[in-house]
Amino acid sequence: MSNTQNNLKSYLLSKCIVGYGIINGLINATIFYFMEKGHPDALFYAGDIIKDLTFTTFLLGFLLALIVMPLTVKDLEKGKFSSQDSVHKLEKYLPNHLFVFSIVLGLVTAILTIILSSIIVFLFNIAPLTVMQMMFFKGITCAVCGGIAGYLCIIKVAYRK
Repeated sequence: MSNTQNNLKSYLLSKCIVGYGIINGLINATIFYFMEKGHPDALFYAGDIIKDLTFTTFLLGFLLALIVMPLTVKDLEKGKFSSQDSVHKLEKYLPNHLFVFSIVLGLVTAILTIILSSIIVFLFNIAPLTVMQMMFFKGITCAVCGGIAGYLCIIKVAYRK
Protein backbone atom coordinates (compact mmCIF):
# COMPACT_ATOMS: atom_id res chain seq x y z
CA MET A 1 0.00 0.00 0.00
CA SER A 2 1.46 3.35 -0.99
CA ASN A 3 2.09 6.20 1.43
CA THR A 4 -0.76 8.28 -0.03
CA GLN A 5 -3.19 5.39 0.52
CA ASN A 6 -1.95 4.95 4.11
CA ASN A 7 -2.33 8.69 4.61
CA LEU A 8 -5.95 8.58 3.37
CA LYS A 9 -6.73 5.42 5.34
CA SER A 10 -5.50 7.03 8.57
CA TYR A 11 -7.47 10.20 7.84
CA LEU A 12 -10.62 8.18 7.07
CA LEU A 13 -10.34 6.16 10.26
CA SER A 14 -9.83 9.15 12.54
CA LYS A 15 -12.50 11.33 10.96
CA CYS A 16 -15.18 8.70 10.27
CA ILE A 17 -14.95 6.71 13.47
CA VAL A 18 -14.33 9.48 15.98
CA GLY A 19 -15.31 12.79 14.40
CA TYR A 20 -18.30 11.93 12.28
CA GLY A 21 -19.28 8.68 13.98
CA ILE A 22 -18.89 8.64 17.76
CA ILE A 23 -19.16 12.40 18.27
CA ASN A 24 -22.30 12.63 16.10
CA GLY A 25 -23.83 9.73 17.99
CA LEU A 26 -23.12 11.37 21.34
CA ILE A 27 -24.43 14.76 20.21
CA ASN A 28 -27.66 13.31 18.81
CA ALA A 29 -28.25 11.12 21.87
CA THR A 30 -27.68 14.12 24.15
CA ILE A 31 -30.04 16.34 22.15
CA PHE A 32 -32.67 13.60 22.24
CA TYR A 33 -32.26 13.21 26.01
CA PHE A 34 -32.76 16.92 26.67
CA MET A 35 -35.75 17.04 24.31
CA GLU A 36 -37.43 14.08 26.02
CA LYS A 37 -36.32 14.35 29.66
CA GLY A 38 -39.61 16.05 30.52
CA HIS A 39 -41.45 12.92 29.34
CA PRO A 40 -39.68 10.11 31.25
CA ASP A 41 -42.60 7.70 30.83
CA ALA A 42 -42.85 8.15 27.05
CA LEU A 43 -42.75 5.05 24.89
CA PHE A 44 -41.59 4.91 21.29
CA TYR A 45 -43.36 2.39 19.10
CA ALA A 46 -42.07 0.96 15.82
CA GLY A 47 -43.44 3.75 13.62
CA ASP A 48 -42.19 6.45 16.01
CA ILE A 49 -38.73 4.92 16.11
CA ILE A 50 -38.36 4.58 12.36
CA LYS A 51 -39.86 8.02 11.63
CA ASP A 52 -37.67 9.79 14.21
CA LEU A 53 -34.47 8.06 13.11
CA THR A 54 -35.17 8.57 9.41
CA PHE A 55 -35.78 12.29 9.80
CA THR A 56 -32.74 12.71 12.05
CA THR A 57 -30.37 10.81 9.79
CA PHE A 58 -31.61 12.64 6.68
CA LEU A 59 -30.72 15.92 8.40
CA LEU A 60 -27.46 14.43 9.65
CA GLY A 61 -26.35 13.37 6.16
CA PHE A 62 -27.55 16.59 4.55
CA LEU A 63 -25.90 18.94 7.07
CA LEU A 64 -22.79 16.84 7.45
CA ALA A 65 -22.14 17.08 3.71
CA LEU A 66 -22.59 20.86 3.72
CA ILE A 67 -20.14 21.23 6.61
CA VAL A 68 -17.66 18.41 5.97
CA MET A 69 -17.04 18.87 2.25
CA PRO A 70 -15.46 22.36 2.56
CA LEU A 71 -13.46 21.27 5.64
CA THR A 72 -12.22 18.16 3.84
CA VAL A 73 -11.11 20.24 0.84
CA LYS A 74 -9.15 22.47 3.26
CA ASP A 75 -7.58 19.40 4.89
CA LEU A 76 -6.56 18.13 1.44
CA GLU A 77 -5.01 21.51 0.62
CA LYS A 78 -3.14 21.49 3.96
CA GLY A 79 -1.74 18.04 3.15
CA LYS A 80 -3.52 16.10 5.91
CA PHE A 81 -4.21 13.47 3.27
CA SER A 82 -3.36 13.11 -0.39
CA SER A 83 -5.52 13.17 -3.47
CA GLN A 84 -5.81 9.70 -4.97
CA ASP A 85 -4.83 8.88 -8.53
CA SER A 86 -7.10 5.87 -8.87
CA VAL A 87 -10.86 5.79 -9.35
CA HIS A 88 -13.08 4.87 -6.40
CA LYS A 89 -16.13 2.69 -7.14
CA LEU A 90 -18.52 4.92 -5.19
CA GLU A 91 -17.17 8.36 -6.09
CA LYS A 92 -18.23 8.16 -9.72
CA TYR A 93 -21.90 7.86 -8.65
CA LEU A 94 -21.86 10.89 -6.36
CA PRO A 95 -22.91 14.28 -7.76
CA ASN A 96 -20.37 17.10 -7.95
CA HIS A 97 -22.64 19.98 -6.96
CA LEU A 98 -22.46 20.44 -3.17
CA PHE A 99 -26.18 21.04 -2.58
CA VAL A 100 -27.21 18.10 -4.76
CA PHE A 101 -24.56 15.95 -3.07
CA SER A 102 -25.97 16.99 0.32
CA ILE A 103 -29.48 15.94 -0.66
CA VAL A 104 -28.19 12.62 -2.03
CA LEU A 105 -26.21 11.99 1.15
CA GLY A 106 -29.26 12.81 3.28
CA LEU A 107 -31.33 10.37 1.22
CA VAL A 108 -28.65 7.66 1.45
CA THR A 109 -28.50 7.91 5.25
CA ALA A 110 -32.31 8.04 5.51
CA ILE A 111 -32.77 4.98 3.28
CA LEU A 112 -30.10 3.04 5.20
CA THR A 113 -31.85 4.01 8.42
CA ILE A 114 -35.26 2.89 7.19
CA ILE A 115 -33.87 -0.47 6.14
CA LEU A 116 -31.65 -1.16 9.15
CA SER A 117 -33.96 0.22 11.83
CA SER A 118 -36.93 -1.65 10.35
CA ILE A 119 -34.97 -4.90 10.39
CA ILE A 120 -33.84 -4.34 13.99
CA VAL A 121 -37.23 -3.15 15.25
CA PHE A 122 -39.29 -5.88 13.61
CA LEU A 123 -36.84 -8.79 13.58
CA PHE A 124 -35.92 -8.40 17.23
CA ASN A 125 -39.33 -7.03 18.26
CA ILE A 126 -37.75 -4.27 20.37
CA ALA A 127 -40.62 -1.77 20.29
CA PRO A 128 -41.75 0.00 22.34
CA LEU A 129 -38.60 1.70 23.60
CA THR A 130 -38.30 3.87 26.69
CA VAL A 131 -36.69 7.30 26.47
CA MET A 132 -33.33 5.93 27.61
CA GLN A 133 -33.47 2.96 25.22
CA MET A 134 -34.43 5.25 22.35
CA MET A 135 -31.60 7.62 23.29
CA PHE A 136 -29.05 4.79 22.99
CA PHE A 137 -30.59 3.43 19.79
CA LYS A 138 -30.60 6.91 18.26
CA GLY A 139 -27.01 7.55 19.33
CA ILE A 140 -25.80 4.31 17.78
CA THR A 141 -27.80 4.88 14.59
CA CYS A 142 -26.45 8.43 14.23
CA ALA A 143 -22.90 7.25 14.88
CA VAL A 144 -23.17 4.66 12.11
CA CYS A 145 -24.84 7.06 9.65
CA GLY A 146 -22.41 9.86 10.52
CA GLY A 147 -19.47 7.57 9.85
CA ILE A 148 -20.92 6.47 6.51
CA ALA A 149 -21.76 10.05 5.48
CA GLY A 150 -18.29 11.24 6.49
CA TYR A 151 -16.69 8.40 4.52
CA LEU A 152 -18.62 9.36 1.37
CA CYS A 153 -17.66 13.03 1.79
CA ILE A 154 -13.97 12.22 2.16
CA ILE A 155 -14.05 9.77 -0.76
CA LYS A 156 -15.69 12.44 -2.93
CA VAL A 157 -12.87 14.87 -2.17
CA ALA A 158 -9.96 12.40 -2.23
CA TYR A 159 -10.86 10.83 -5.58
CA ARG A 160 -12.07 14.00 -7.29
CA LYS A 161 -10.42 14.63 -10.64
